Parts: sequence; C-alpha cells; structure tokens
Amino acid sequence: MSAVDIERRRVVIPSRDAAIELAPGRPLACEAVETVARGARASFASAARDAMARSAQTLRAAHARGDEIYGLTTGFGPHVRYGAHADALEQGDNLIAHLGAGWGPPCSRELTRAMILARCRTLAEGRSGVDPAAADALLRLLDLPFHPAVPEIGSVGASGDLIPLSHVARVLTGEGEVVEADGRRRPAREALREAGVAPLRLSGRDALAIVNGTSFMTAAAALAIARADRLVERAEDLTAWTYRALGARRQALDPRLHAARGHEGQIESADRIARQAPGAEDKTRPLQEVYSVRCAPQFLGAARDQLRYARGVVERELVAVTDNPVVCGEPNDPDVLHGGNFQGQQVAFAADAATSAITQTANLLERQLDAICNPELAGAPLLLAWSPGATSGMAGAQITATAIVAEMRRHATPSAIASLPTNGRNQDVVSMGAMAARVALEQTERAAAVLAIHAIGLTQLGFLQRHQRAPGAPTPGPAWLPEIEGLRADRALRGDIERVSQALLTP
Repeated sequence: MSAVDIERRRVVIPSRDAAIELAPGRPLACEAVETVARGARASFASAARDAMARSAQTLRAAHARGDEIYGLTTGFGPHVRYGAHADALEQGDNLIAHLGAGWGPPCSRELTRAMILARCRTLAEGRSGVDPAAADALLRLLDLPFHPAVPEIGSVGASGDLIPLSHVARVLTGEGEVVEADGRRRPAREALREAGVAPLRLSGRDALAIVNGTSFMTAAAALAIARADRLVERAEDLTAWTYRALGARRQALDPRLHAARGHEGQIESADRIARQAPGAEDKTRPLQEVYSVRCAPQFLGAARDQLRYARGVVERELVAVTDNPVVCGEPNDPDVLHGGNFQGQQVAFAADAATSAITQTANLLERQLDAICNPELAGAPLLLAWSPGATSGMAGAQITATAIVAEMRRHATPSAIASLPTNGRNQDVVSMGAMAARVALEQTERAAAVLAIHAIGLTQLGFLQRHQRAPGAPTPGPAWLPEIEGLRADRALRGDIERVSQALLTP
C-alpha cells in the first residue's frame, strides 16, 4: 500500500466511539465503511443537511413549474409512460410494496449497515431531492440494536439495487422484518415500537431516493476490498514466514530485481516480504524455489495492483450521485435530469477484479502449503505428521484447503458480463453488480480459511523443527496470529481454522 493510500485512510477512518460525518465532496474509504459496518456511528454534517434541503426545494420548484419528473409525475420503470398516483404517499407505498420481493437468507448485519451508510453518503451530496427528514430516519437505523432483514438475492444491478434497498425502506415504514443481535427475525413495526421509533410514510420521490442507487453493490464491494487488502498483506506475512521456515534464498526478494520490472504492487509486496524474512539462508537449498515461493511478489503484487484499481472505482462510487433523476440547479432555476447513473457496470467490473485478486491469492497460498507438506520440497515429514503412518498431521486440513480453492475457482467466473433482460424490457441490459460484489465479499471468507490453514501448517512445521523432527530452526509467526497448539497426536482442526480465519478477517 502506498504512502498516499495510508494517509487517506488515516484521515477518513473514525474510531469505534466517534461518528463519521457525511458531507458533500468528502471522501469515504472502504475501511471507513467497514468501521461503520462493524458498529461505529455516522451523522450528516451541516453542509449535507443544507444541500439536501436545497435539493428538495429545487425539486419542488421544478414540479410546481409543471416539469415532467420520473416517479413524481410518472409511474416507475416501464410504467413511466403512465401517470403517477394522485396521492404522493400512496405512490411511495406502492413502490416499496412491489419491490418487497427478493430471495435467500438475510444479509449480514455488517453488509446491511454498510448499505445504509452508502445510501446516506449519496443522499448527502444533495442531488437526490429527498426530504432531509427521510434521510435522517434512514441514517438513524444505524443507531438501533437490530437491522433490516434484507434478502441476499434480488438485485440485477441495473436500476441500482432496488430490491435490497426497498427492504430497508419497508422497515422505515414499519413493514417487513428486522434481525435482532441474536439472529432472531421479528416484525419491524414491533421492533420499532419497542425502540421508541415511529414509522413514517414516504412520498413517491422520497421512497425512490432511498431505493434507487448502487448502494448494496458498492457497500459489498467496499467491504470486500477492505478485507482483501488485509488478506494480501497477511498472505505476504505468511510468505515471509515460509521463506524463514524453509531457509529459502532471499535473492528473489532483492529490491533491484523488482525495480527493474517497475510494477508498483510487485515492488511493495517484495519489500513487505523481505522486511519480515530476515535470517539465515540454507545454502543447500536449490538456487530457485518453486514459483509459489519465488514468484510470490509477482503474484501478490499483481493482486495489490488489481485491488488498487478496484478501490479507486468503489471509493468514487461511494461519493457518487447514483439516482434517477438527478436534481441540478437552484430553486430559482431548477433542472431535473433523467438518465442512468444507477447502472452499476463500473462496480461490477471492479468487484470481478477484486474476486480475481482474492482467488489467485488463495491459490498461491494453497500451493505454499503444499510445498511445506511435501518432503521433497521442505524436507519435513510427509504432511507434517509427527509420526507418519501413526499420525496424519495436516492431511485433512490440506484437503480442505484444496476443496476451498476449487470452490473459489468455481465462483470466480465474471459476473459483470452475465446480463439478462428484465423489467418488461425496460432493463434490457444490466450490470449484475450486486452479484459480482456479493461474490467478492464471499470470496474473502473462503480465502481467509485457506490462509488460516497455511498458517496452521507453518505453525506445525515450526513445532516439528523445535523437536528436531524437521530441518531448520523454528521462527515465530506474525503478531496477528492467534496461538495454535502443535500437532503431536492428530486432532480435529476445524475450530482452529475458524479461529484463525476470524483473526484474518478482523481489522
């Protein structure tokens, strides 16, 4: 990660006890989204409130002038050719009701909170025409002990993420369900009443401003990128540990080698690995290690570059206006522009790029695991067993890592080109950004498990070295790694895998 990236994160990431302020033009890093997703608070800056109030006033002026305005004077989607309901509140009720579809289990608390934050950040730009009171009610959902029950599947990433966001809007109106901290689902109206929050009705425009945008896909992609950057760094930590454990020659990490090629990510990756891989080289080892060790900076550096691109897209989208229509001008000279800023193709491409980087990182680390489990490459007992034959060591864990990588490869097919027409031919080409981003986020959990198994394997190799059952001297693991007991007798490692995986995913 470059110094510029580090400085940007330092500016925008709040502490868990502080509230992040949403303001027009103010950047929002993926890590800030993750911080709020995990429980930090958020608030609108006064500049955001002023911008939203002015935007709502501008929209009213355009309406009063007799302008045709989507969702305000017209129906929704392909029904744009028909007039709106005469009652603006009924128009809003109908929008939220018909979008209350979807399928699958509820999204996690973290993803749901991230989606709410992302939508509020867009509203803070003051181009949505939303009533500030509706925006305030949306943001206040982050202060409640429960979160809206949002089905995972339903968005095609075209007219934004209509269905996921509609389930958030339904909770504001007292409809739908919420998920309590213990995982129980209950009616939203009942939960709001106990929390002392009155349901509200949303006009057609306010309802549309809440549900119409790329907030679900952008939130999922932001969480995926924040995790993926950490996973790549921790993959570099494990690679450095692999170098030390094997006594591998360090020439492959020489900065001159990487400067000669010039890729920024490769240079950064080699530097991080080299700084954590001091110690003696074993001159009896081959001049060149297998690619998973020798070429790790090239692989992980490419992942860094890919994630840097994806981060740029997603962080631009976090502060973008993704509504339709978009309110421009001032109350005395209003303009309402109709277009397609809700189309999520940029985020879909970025999420697919992140998935590729995450998948190849896991693939690399699974091969490093294979190297240390192979007597021909590491010189240690087969599968790092204490007593091969009588015990099996890492056998079950390695099979698990292989199965996870196979699963990751199956999910790595690009989503951004999987367009299917829908919505009465209105959405005749779609981005599938929500699917792309959701897959990227899921891939981080799979990758964390693969890295966890490799970390357990390196711990076991050190355990064998400590007891003179494998060549080389044991070296400590990275500071973030939980304590892992070495394997003398075989034991089930599922609990260790889950525990280390959580350490890898946690900021």
